[in-house]
Amino acid sequence: MTYKELLKNIAEEYNTTSKEVENQIKLAIKMAGYNMQPEEFIIMLTQKVKSKM
Repeated sequence: MTYKELLKNIAEEYNTTSKEVENQIKLAIKMAGYNMQPEEFIIMLTQKVKSKM
């Protein structure tokens, strides 16, 4: 599943737009203290999880 597909699925589930979902994700990442795009954040998390397996 691509990032855009994920946004679309979440938007449909919560009856909103993909753009609003992306804005909320960006805000959550910023509030968590990270200064990066969602795609970069997902890659970082994936690498951390894989390294612990």
